[in-house]
Amino acid sequence: MTEIPWTWLAIRASGITAWGLLTAVVVWGILLRTRILSRLTTGARLLDMHRWLGATALAFLLMHLSLLLVDPAVRFTPAQLLIPGLAPWNTTAVALGIIAFWLLIPVSIIGRMRLGRGRATSRTWRAWFTRTHLAAYAAWPLATAHYVLAGTDALAQWSLALLIAGGVVIVMALLARGFVPAPAPSRLSQS
Repeated sequence: MTEIPWTWLAIRASGITAWGLLTAVVVWGILLRTRILSRLTTGARLLDMHRWLGATALAFLLMHLSLLLVDPAVRFTPAQLLIPGLAPWNTTAVALGIIAFWLLIPVSIIGRMRLGRGRATSRTWRAWFTRTHLAAYAAWPLATAHYVLAGTDALAQWSLALLIAGGVVIVMALLARGFVPAPAPSRLSQS
């Protein structure tokens, strides 16, 4: 058996971890709009967990991108990792991942900026917040397509089980959102 480069293992691990965390962010965000999680703790703590999951997912995604820059097998440049269509390897699959990455950035920025705004701008911020979240929802299927098309282990049994489980959990969360009433408005959601 030939020796597998550590970078290849770390690229796979960080990519799969980022995808799993993105799945958790999406599920947590969907469930925040129901009463299911409100029984666990306060709305502020649930929102903090959603933000923490998002930040951690972005950290693993940045690790994934950084490792691709130092991998000796395929030499990526920063531009090839940030601009869709420039990648020298599996161009379409990489482009899907890049687009997913760029869709996540605005929701992360707007979500943090919204914390410091008062009631005077709440309608404007709510509109931006909603738009960026809708764009971020598109990131999950694009990231999943990237995982399936670019992931060297995507068709392994464990990987297929992970992909199916993530999809099923998201569908179940969407069903819960459709059938479980939203929590009563709080001061946190009105700011």
